[in-house]
Amino acid sequence: MNITNLITDNVSYNPDYKAIICGDDGREYTWSQFDKIINQLGNALINIGVGKGDRVAIYLPNSPEFLFTYFAVTKIGAIASPFNILFKTNEISYILNNSRAKVLVGASAEIEENLMAAIDQFPHLEKIITVGKPVQGAVDLYSLISEASENLDMQKCSSKDIAALLYTSGTTGKPKGAMLSHGNLMSIAEVSAAVLHINDQDLFVTAAPYCHVFFVLAVLGPFYAGAGVTTMQRFNPELALDLLSRYKATHFAGVPTMYLFMLQEYDKNKRDLSSWRFAHAAGASMPVEYIEQIEQTFGVSLCETYGITETSSTITYNRLGHGKVGAVGPVARGTEIKIVDDAGNELPVEEVGEILVKGPGVFKGYWEMPDMTREAFDGEWYRSGDLGKYDEDGYFYIVDRKKDMIVCGGYNVYPREVEEAIYQHPKVMETAVLGIKDSVRGEVPKAYIRLKEGAEMVDQEMIDFLKARLASYKVPRNIEFVEELPKSPTGKILKRMLRAD
Repeated sequence: MNITNLITDNVSYNPDYKAIICGDDGREYTWSQFDKIINQLGNALINIGVGKGDRVAIYLPNSPEFLFTYFAVTKIGAIASPFNILFKTNEISYILNNSRAKVLVGASAEIEENLMAAIDQFPHLEKIITVGKPVQGAVDLYSLISEASENLDMQKCSSKDIAALLYTSGTTGKPKGAMLSHGNLMSIAEVSAAVLHINDQDLFVTAAPYCHVFFVLAVLGPFYAGAGVTTMQRFNPELALDLLSRYKATHFAGVPTMYLFMLQEYDKNKRDLSSWRFAHAAGASMPVEYIEQIEQTFGVSLCETYGITETSSTITYNRLGHGKVGAVGPVARGTEIKIVDDAGNELPVEEVGEILVKGPGVFKGYWEMPDMTREAFDGEWYRSGDLGKYDEDGYFYIVDRKKDMIVCGGYNVYPREVEEAIYQHPKVMETAVLGIKDSVRGEVPKAYIRLKEGAEMVDQEMIDFLKARLASYKVPRNIEFVEELPKSPTGKILKRMLRAD
């Protein structure tokens, strides 16, 4: 087994179909052209000493070059270790040294700015390969592959061999490298293709970072079905809508924030979105108030899924045409979930507890962190750290992160419930609710609110609005209106940054 079989299979079936369109400059690659470049780069990596199990770090934005590198690395049995193009020297230093990456493939400008001056900090790094203008001390990717053979045998790997090392966001302490195997990725690629209702005539667009586990759904899922992908280096709502219109794309995936900006930007007289039929949302909870607006405005069906890095993405998903508002759907085929209390006892319908997961997508553990790996598991079950429940129809609902739950005067307050109520106000663009210390009640909820452009509000207006919708102890009395909310590269609101304030 090798995850790069996704590419070679499509070469066998549809060699001249488009596999990649670069949304930033218009370059296009068929499956056979894609495969040829993978082989050349794979041979080039072998020629500079990369072998099975070696780590190759990828410091590139969403681009054809990211995809060439990822699949060349996995084809030769090495381990792809992508990280975000927005990372700076300290973040890069930790990942390179923790993974002991042998080779780094990255964007020239970012490498020159954030890496070369600190090169002595990376004793394991033997070669730097760049995409873009020449960088002293590095070799250009296209120069490297121009001299390499177009023929390359696939490295045989077991389903348990590591294909990718994805570093978590590090909400507590240092980032942890989640080890995802070829078997993990292939199994969830198959699930993702089913989630997306996608086929080999379709085209998928996303700006969700490929260095994130979103890659499994947004790239491996389409590739499993033979569909092509359109790359975007960074999200821009105007460009996203232009690409959907220009290339008659059928699918788009993103976090809720992306859809909110696309709704603001959209003008039906400027763009033809008639080919777009499937919208996917994950990475954060989609406010219920926006779901109907997205479907009606764009003429699409929206599907929410729930997944995390340690499960190789999708755990549950709403079946198209059978979703429930607020739910993340029934469990994906082949995966098992149970809801447990703090003592590990399984809970019945509608009872809130921690979500535990077992299935083919569950990762092998954290890279060289045996203690953290042991803590993450209860026997065969992975502890997600998320709080959820399920209804009598088997639909699951994400209530909140276990660590985000607020205990106010002995009552449990789930920030997501408060956020959903805030989103019902027509002036609200985005919000985040978290707990702050209180001398009387232990903790109380605080709301950070970003208003829609031109809107004005005072605290009491929102407090009165929420009093009509929530129990009194759930209503934030401390409200802060902000111009922006801090976000991760995937668009997820970073509550830890708000706590730091």
